[in-house]
Amino acid sequence: MFEFGALSEILIILIAALILIGPKELPRVLYQCGRWLQKIRHFSQQLGQGLDEYVDEGIFDEYVETQNKKHLKTSSKIKTSKKKTARKEKDE
Repeated sequence: MFEFGALSEILIILIAALILIGPKELPRVLYQCGRWLQKIRHFSQQLGQGLDEYVDEGIFDEYVETQNKKHLKTSSKIKTSKKKTARKEKDE
């Protein structure tokens, strides 16, 4: 449709916000949005660091191994139960 750059899109959003919110409330709203963005960035940074530590300590590898073992056990149980039901059906 229209080809706008990122700067022009931001400008359009700011103009719409100025019209909808009003010039008195706009600085407070922008300040609050900045605080939310700061909290989101801080949270994502902490999450990334936590995941890095989790992987570096080898805990992730242990988790994957246990999940694979659980998956193998449940899939073998399902196969065994299917074989048993197939045998019962043959016998009947």
